[in-house]
Amino acid sequence: MTSPEVKLDVRAYQPSDEVYIRELFRLSFGRELPEARWKWRYRDCPAGQAWIDLAWHGETLVGHRAETPLVLRIRGRDYRAGMAGGVMTHPLYRGHGLYVRLSQVQFAQMARAGIAVGLGFPNSFSHRITVDDIGFSDIHEVPTFRLDLSSHPLPASLLFPGEDSRTQRVTELRSFDQRFDRLWEQVKDDHVVIARRDQAHLCWRYADNPTATYRILACEEGGDLLGYVVCKHYQQELQVVDLLTVQDVHVGMHLVTHAARLALDGGATALSLWLNVSHPLHRRLEKLGFRNGEPVTYFVGKVLRPELPEELVFQFRNWYLTMGDSDVY
Repeated sequence: MTSPEVKLDVRAYQPSDEVYIRELFRLSFGRELPEARWKWRYRDCPAGQAWIDLAWHGETLVGHRAETPLVLRIRGRDYRAGMAGGVMTHPLYRGHGLYVRLSQVQFAQMARAGIAVGLGFPNSFSHRITVDDIGFSDIHEVPTFRLDLSSHPLPASLLFPGEDSRTQRVTELRSFDQRFDRLWEQVKDDHVVIARRDQAHLCWRYADNPTATYRILACEEGGDLLGYVVCKHYQQELQVVDLLTVQDVHVGMHLVTHAARLALDGGATALSLWLNVSHPLHRRLEKLGFRNGEPVTYFVGKVLRPELPEELVFQFRNWYLTMGDSDVY
């Protein structure tokens, strides 16, 4: 145990520090951080390299905080933003404000660099500190929207879509092609706030992820891409970690149909996703038996540029948010 008076050196990441970062990860969480995942998360993001700040006690790395860059589309304009992740404190140095100190240093640097928004999904242990001591604002407590397949037979409307979907074809893809850029350009201003979902981002986030396996379903009509879902099996559940479509609720229903079939074929007992209650698809899925429930995830934000109205960012009804916007799923 150290005392609060111990002098620490706080500085930005430098090449080769990842050796110490991976050791701190092992000490903090009791498992290894694969080198490939570290490079993927912090170095190879298409929006840029992560901001990483480190606290050292002599030659011992005792604290780590990182923000992965992303691009937010807010009311028709692109803003640079950061997603918090990789908060670590050496077990012998906990309880002395390292998380707060690293956060203050990091956000000062980000503000000077013109970053507009910081976002995060704190757990129940860090939520109070994130809001009270670092100055984040609560945006929402995001529920899991779930269909329990073990207690409800799959509705016939899922097994047998209506006439309106017969011209639409759902196929499974191995990665994301240039049509995803065209889809993004078509739908990016349909939502007040949405993180960029172009081909480069989707390839990085899902296809290139070295430690998770996803399945990609695309809805097509006459060669045009109308929407997609990205799914992942977790325990006995199939999670729809990303979903994006043109403004046609039938496309979303058609994709959920096929995701439900994947769930059943894989022996899953539930199908889950995040979906804002303001989205028209939410009401259609409620009719089929989807319900909001556990787990509930804190979603917080911090506006760093004064010209950006906080009410745009802090009003959750403005957001298009999926599980894949976090670093957990």
